[in-house]
Amino acid sequence: MKANAATSSADQFRAIFEKVNRKQPLALLGILNEQDLTLLKLEIKKELEISTTHNLKNLAHKLGLTSPKVVRKAEELIRLLAVQGGTGLALSMSGKAVICLEIAATLASCSFDKTLAVRLSGLTRPQYVASSQTVSRLLNVSSSVCVADLCVTHSATAARDLAAKVLKQYETENKIKGQVDIALPVYQTAAVIAACKVMKIKVDKRRMFETSRSKRAVYDKVVEGMTKIAESLHAEKASKSGGTKRGKTLMDMVEENLRNESPEKKLKVEEEEKDDNANDKEADFEEWKRKILEAAAAAE
Repeated sequence: MKANAATSSADQFRAIFEKVNRKQPLALLGILNEQDLTLLKLEIKKELEISTTHNLKNLAHKLGLTSPKVVRKAEELIRLLAVQGGTGLALSMSGKAVICLEIAATLASCSFDKTLAVRLSGLTRPQYVASSQTVSRLLNVSSSVCVADLCVTHSATAARDLAAKVLKQYETENKIKGQVDIALPVYQTAAVIAACKVMKIKVDKRRMFETSRSKRAVYDKVVEGMTKIAESLHAEKASKSGGTKRGKTLMDMVEENLRNESPEKKLKVEEEEKDDNANDKEADFEEWKRKILEAAAAAE
């Protein structure tokens, strides 16, 4: 009898929850006592958790995140976000889920399709970037960005040394104007972009900007300043190395070989060259003499 009563009570709460979930008037909650209301809240919380988990897994599948570790971490971040004040954010559950999946993927060093993520979140790109920064700050899980990692990620390792020098010089030049925290993603990213631009290395500029976590105006200004530094450093290096050396011609190699030969052999070669020149002059004289005689005979 008690079992039937419990089942009936659960069914009743389920029916109430379904009505509430369909956004029907909440006036019916007035008929519930405190205990029944507590049970209803627990039921709603349970349903929401099931719905969130299901939604999270679907989103992870669409984003190509197959690692259970990433999904579990994202679930943990969503729960933590609710505690840290995430309920006050103007974000849908899908928006929060996608952003938490991105953070979880980043922490696990998994690739992440941000273009698809923006579309699935229901936000514009600027809204997504701003919301992602806010969520990261609330969760205190902002991942570090550095020149070396960026160069590896974007297959631009050849630009790493120049980017590091650009970053150091930029910090030195701007210490006079005020303290510059070059550890911020915007400076690390701009240094790589500047180095790649000067060295003509192609990188995904859109992805780099997203990594910078800054406003476009600020980002462009930093990139412009660092590009000037990169151009100066690159030109200085080129001038020190003397530019591209001219390839040796056959004549250059012959002359070099002659310079490296013994004095006796060099003297012999010079005498042979003199004899050749003398023979050439004698042959030229004989040819000239023959032509003169032929001309004289024809005149007679």
